[in-house]
Amino acid sequence: MEKVLLYRERKENSEGEGMSKIWDALREAERLKNERVAKEGLHNHLDAISDRRSTNRFLANTPVLVYGYGATDDPFHERTQALSVNASGGLITLTSAVNPGQTLLLMNEANMKEEKCTVVRQVSAHLDRIGVAVKFPHPVPDFWDTTGL
Repeated sequence: MEKVLLYRERKENSEGEGMSKIWDALREAERLKNERVAKEGLHNHLDAISDRRSTNRFLANTPVLVYGYGATDDPFHERTQALSVNASGGLITLTSAVNPGQTLLLMNEANMKEEKCTVVRQVSAHLDRIGVAVKFPHPVPDFWDTTGL
């Protein structure tokens, strides 16, 4: 009966050294990436990663009021900052616990515009704050406009 090795199956190369299929696959992926970078004239490998956002994202330090319901269905409101934004949503920080799919109301304090949004995911946690990605039901290009400041 032949023994099956799922992740360390070995084969012999021309020098007689053992190489795993995983190592070969990684080398092939690196070769293909380098070919693409050379062909497209990209400056680094990060340029080869496509951005799936529908609109450009930019850094912000926009004051925002957030209204919603917490984990125990108690209403909350919190003053926070938008860190990274685009017409489809943004990244804010909260101390209140929220869940993906939850609806929040954002008020941009710079231009006093209000917009409903949906929590997409929690991105990170630092000390007492949680990074929360939010998305508007439809793009709102002028929501983050802070030219009045």
